[in-house]
Amino acid sequence: MDYIQVSLAEAIPEQARDYASARIGSLDRYAPARVDFAWVNLTSDKSVIHAHARLDLQWVEVQAYAEAGTVTEVIDLVRERMRRQLVSMHGVPAHN
Repeated sequence: MDYIQVSLAEAIPEQARDYASARIGSLDRYAPARVDFAWVNLTSDKSVIHAHARLDLQWVEVQAYAEAGTVTEVIDLVRERMRRQLVSMHGVPAHN
């Protein structure tokens, strides 16, 4: 993966940046095309953590959203949702 941008809301601990980068960065092995860019945004609303992630592939954008009670849980949830989307894309012809 060429680049991962992780944005954290003020209430999210800085350690979440490394965890999100590692977990989302590992998704490139499931992608049917090269991942040019990844973006993760972590925010919180009282006791709920929100994660929105996007991968830009050569010909398509993959997005996922999740909510959970902890940072690691929400990152793992959003990663799994994106992984399932990427795996389901195999065999789909690329659009030029």
